[in-house]
Amino acid sequence: MQTQIVDVLAMVHLMVLSLWGGVVATEAVVEVVPFRRPELHAAAIRFHYWIDLLVELPLVVAVIATGVALALSIDHLSGLHIIKILFGATAVTVNLFCILVVVRRGRHLDRGESGEPLWRASRIVLGCFAAGLLAAAAAATLGFRFAMERLG
Repeated sequence: MQTQIVDVLAMVHLMVLSLWGGVVATEAVVEVVPFRRPELHAAAIRFHYWIDLLVELPLVVAVIATGVALALSIDHLSGLHIIKILFGATAVTVNLFCILVVVRRGRHLDRGESGEPLWRASRIVLGCFAAGLLAAAAAATLGFRFAMERLG
């Protein structure tokens, strides 16, 4: 029975992670475009703001919930499990920080601010994407290894 629960939790976790990854990839495109077409910067800020609040933040919460449930349902967490959890927690932490930057930047734009502070925030968002991607890739690599072990 426990194996079935772990399998279901792992599948739900993987689905939520996949959705989150798709959203992050889309946001990366939204963030890169204004560096080629500066007139789209304000639109990108607004799009990313609403994507974060309405889509990404709920997905991150779901990733955390399913990840915690999965970790608690496993009888023994090995050292590699702990490392995977740390990489995943790093990706989540970087992403939550990025959401804060995006929301703050959006509010600055709504107050009529413009110029270098908004561009600086956009560069921070891209830096978060790079750092989060590295941590997520490490967690995913270990996650796939664990999945392959379960499949035999």
